[in-house]
This record gives sequence, structure tokens and C-alpha cells, in this order.
Amino acid sequence: MEIINTVAQSVVIAGFLTGAFSYIVLTPLNKSIEGLRTIVQELKDELRYSEQRRHELQERVAKVEASAASAHHRLDRIDDILGGVHQ
Repeated sequence: MEIINTVAQSVVIAGFLTGAFSYIVLTPLNKSIEGLRTIVQELKDELRYSEQRRHELQERVAKVEASAASAHHRLDRIDDILGGVHQ
């Protein structure tokens, strides 16, 4: 009979300790993990947005470079025409 009481007490104590451990350790740990998951997702979204903006800027720079090259050709042509007249 005493063995049953000892086992019952041990089970109650183990259950209490398990519940306390879960409340004290696991609950805050799960909240922290969820917070980190949210932060990682936000960083992924921001990285995606930054990559999109970088790509758009890269396209704009390419267009500006092409336009500048075209303007230089026109200026060189004008310089050749005016240089030939003024020489």
C-alpha cells in the first residue's frame, strides 16, 4: 500500500514539475521563437523589396547610360560639323 502512495506522490510531483517547466521555460521559448519567425519573415519581405528596387534602378541606369552614349555621339557629330566649318 505504501508503494502505491509513493508512486502516486511521485506521479503528482512529476506532473507538477512538468507543468511548471512548461509554463516557466517552454511558453516563453515558444513566444521567442514565434517572434523570431516574424522578424525573419519581415526581413525576407524587405530583402525581396530591396532586390526589386535594385533591379529597377539597374534598368534605369542602363537606360541613362544608353541615353548618355547617344548624346555623346550627337555631340561628337555636331563637333565634327562645327569643327570642320570653323577650321
